[in-house]
Amino acid sequence: MGHGQSMALTLVGQRQREALTEEGMELLIHRYGDSLLRLCTLYLRDPYLAEDAVQDTYLKVWRHYQGFQGRATEKTWITRIAINTCKSYLSSAWRQRVEMTEVAQVLERGLQNGSGDRDAYERLDRTLDLMKEIMELKEKYRLVILLYYYQELPVPEIAKIMGRQESTVFSLLKRGREQLRAKLPREVWEVL
Repeated sequence: MGHGQSMALTLVGQRQREALTEEGMELLIHRYGDSLLRLCTLYLRDPYLAEDAVQDTYLKVWRHYQGFQGRATEKTWITRIAINTCKSYLSSAWRQRVEMTEVAQVLERGLQNGSGDRDAYERLDRTLDLMKEIMELKEKYRLVILLYYYQELPVPEIAKIMGRQESTVFSLLKRGREQLRAKLPREVWEVL
């Protein structure tokens, strides 16, 4: 951040925030957009739906900006909004789950035809196996693993996002990893 540039969400006095400016919103989008899109894509398993979720997240940030109390970092606050948005997308009645992604279909066709780089296909296949198992974990384990490994958030930030103690987050990480290890071959889970 430059010398004259302030955080997008600055505290005015002790209790009141200014309205979010267009420049402040652009700064938030620039700062967190890629990270939120990755998180929403992993959570929803649909890149197009993830783009919608990120847009809805930023609309909520715009609308509720003045209510941000600064009890957590702006990244934590915005990430929590994104997770809640993804949860509401998944619970919507119109949401249909797709068992096999387009990437998995391409992988399968390529392997059947014998075309392409077999090592690359095997790495992609292991990644898809890992992601499939992560997404089948109970939500509390899935969320902590996505935030820790894919969003690369530290445990204290994850604790704030989830509203839990740090020791609980460490326990959830440990149990989530154990569940994955029980379901997957070593070469797939060894990254955890």
